[in-house]
Amino acid sequence: MDYLKISKLFLKISVLCVAIVTVSTLFPFIVGKYSWFRASVDIALVFFCLGLIFQRNLEPIWDQFRRMFRSPLVWMVTLFIAVFLLACLFGVNPHWSFWSNFERGEGGFQMVHLYVFFFLLVLLFREEKDWQSIMKWFLTGGFLMVLYGVAAGFKWSGFVGPAFGDSGYRFQGSIGNPAYVAIFAVFMVFYCLYLLFNRYRQNLKSAGAITLFVLLAVFLATFFAAATRGTFVGLIAAIVVFLGYFAYSHKAWRKRALLAGIVIITFVVIMGIFKDTKFVQSIPGSRVFDLSVTAQTFSDRVKIWNMAWNGFLARPVLGWGPENFIQVFYRYFTPDFFSPSVGFGAWFDRAHSFIFDYLAETGALGFLSFAGIFVAFFWKFFRSQSQDAETSFSRRPLLERSLIFALPVAYLVQGLVLFDVLPIYMNIFFFMAFAVYLFQSDQSPKKNSPQFRQS
Repeated sequence: MDYLKISKLFLKISVLCVAIVTVSTLFPFIVGKYSWFRASVDIALVFFCLGLIFQRNLEPIWDQFRRMFRSPLVWMVTLFIAVFLLACLFGVNPHWSFWSNFERGEGGFQMVHLYVFFFLLVLLFREEKDWQSIMKWFLTGGFLMVLYGVAAGFKWSGFVGPAFGDSGYRFQGSIGNPAYVAIFAVFMVFYCLYLLFNRYRQNLKSAGAITLFVLLAVFLATFFAAATRGTFVGLIAAIVVFLGYFAYSHKAWRKRALLAGIVIITFVVIMGIFKDTKFVQSIPGSRVFDLSVTAQTFSDRVKIWNMAWNGFLARPVLGWGPENFIQVFYRYFTPDFFSPSVGFGAWFDRAHSFIFDYLAETGALGFLSFAGIFVAFFWKFFRSQSQDAETSFSRRPLLERSLIFALPVAYLVQGLVLFDVLPIYMNIFFFMAFAVYLFQSDQSPKKNSPQFRQS
């Protein structure tokens, strides 16, 4: 029995958690997901350990283990998890920080599972086909997420969610929150484009490529149906960065890429100016063009960010502990946040910005270690482009490299006004594990392979 293959299978199965909805639980969009994810990762870890005990020819695994800790990305992810757990231990309520609650299902215990997920991906997924395969599992889960939302929209029995035609309708799929549907859809768009650029670039008329084009259209439609403004800004920023990197690296396309960027920005600005006209409001998902800082949701966030900052100043090193933001909210609640029309004002158990969430809950050490992951990513990205780079990444097609460069930008920009939940954590940990593979120095691809031919 190949225990390591079974371990890899359960890692793939774990990403289907996004499609799980448990209507029998108090929080149907949360409990089933983290239960599925943790169980799958735990089983993957068990079979990995059995493989270490009973299988022979484990030299590739030990070799990969030695190589992975040469990666600054691995060290930064490890440091972030370590600091996160320290913040749990020294927070105002360590038990709550580590175990979280039934509603959220986050905390240190969740982070340990995400790290095991990351760690096993880096160790076991050592070939391009492995990463392409799990991306297809992500897309499968994402498509099931969309189908759930469609069924709920038609009010089919047993499916929870808003109906099509409801006032202020926004698509929430099986995730249960349109804000996370939008950024999840961005990751799905990335997987579609990466597979098209990498696997089907030479055969765009194949069944696989056509399927990806269909999925790409589905997830773009899902993105706009979710109508999330912060993620829309993140996507625009990612597109501009994609075009900028592509133009910088490909002189022949520089003017066209620059023009495309100007057109996109101009279009968004114009739509924002005329956001209140009947024409713009008649466009599905037009909410994304309402980018005014005077919007109530933004005003609420500014007030809660001020509370989070005060909380950070009170405990600046390791913060109040993960899952303990409600303590900050209670202690630094300001009277101007009170609104009799809605009871007492908006209720927050998160700061709705990963900057202020990490500062308040994990302190400066937690925030800096989290930021360090992305510093390491971009440093390694540009280091891999240098003339003396030993990686195969610089020989990948420019479209692939531009896409990989742009995705973290979309995530970081939307995260300025949103915090992470399992479906998003899972994708960003996966992406960083994938980046470790991309930047490794000994992939040794064949230079004449179409996959690595320069654009």
